[in-house]
Amino acid sequence: MQIHQSGPALYEMADRFRQIPLLSEFEDRYLKNILNASRLLIYEPDETIIPEGSFGDHLYAMLDGKVRVVKDNNQIAVLYQVGEVFGELSALGNEIRTASVIAVETTWCLELDPGVLKRLPATERDTCYALLYRLIAQIVAERLKRTTDELVVVTRELDTTRRKLTELRRKSNQETLDDELASAIEQLRRTKEKLSRLKQPVEESTPA
Repeated sequence: MQIHQSGPALYEMADRFRQIPLLSEFEDRYLKNILNASRLLIYEPDETIIPEGSFGDHLYAMLDGKVRVVKDNNQIAVLYQVGEVFGELSALGNEIRTASVIAVETTWCLELDPGVLKRLPATERDTCYALLYRLIAQIVAERLKRTTDELVVVTRELDTTRRKLTELRRKSNQETLDDELASAIEQLRRTKEKLSRLKQPVEESTPA
């Protein structure tokens, strides 16, 4: 991991960071405080950004590159879009990271420290936290929606598989039986792959 820039130098790039949905709604004075306590990091391929089981309250916004999310040694997601956020739920408190995030290629991330908001005057602090929590809620809601959509597909495929297996019991033609069995096995394989991707927690689903 290489620290490319940190602190005041980042605020000079504020216009670029405003393209990240997580930061787009912060007023200049709040954004300045956040960026002053942030770092622009570069990770090389196969380098771990977030290790599963660690504690932390920083969250990350991807500016360039690609990362994979891994839980229990199983890859459960790949993130590659500019502005993708991960580690967001731990920003609500110093929580255990429930999945690892690993760079697939050279990846640029903005590491944000929400703890800096605690040093703001009470009124400004509460406003910033409210905005941050609302944005995190939007991220989580979107990921839940994607997960729900996939669950609908998986449920439909499981129903199809059950119907095929039921039909197998009623068929006596061996050639047809073999074809139907092969089809059912392939359906189960695809369903298993999708279910394995849905075992992730909400945080790093993801993406967190």
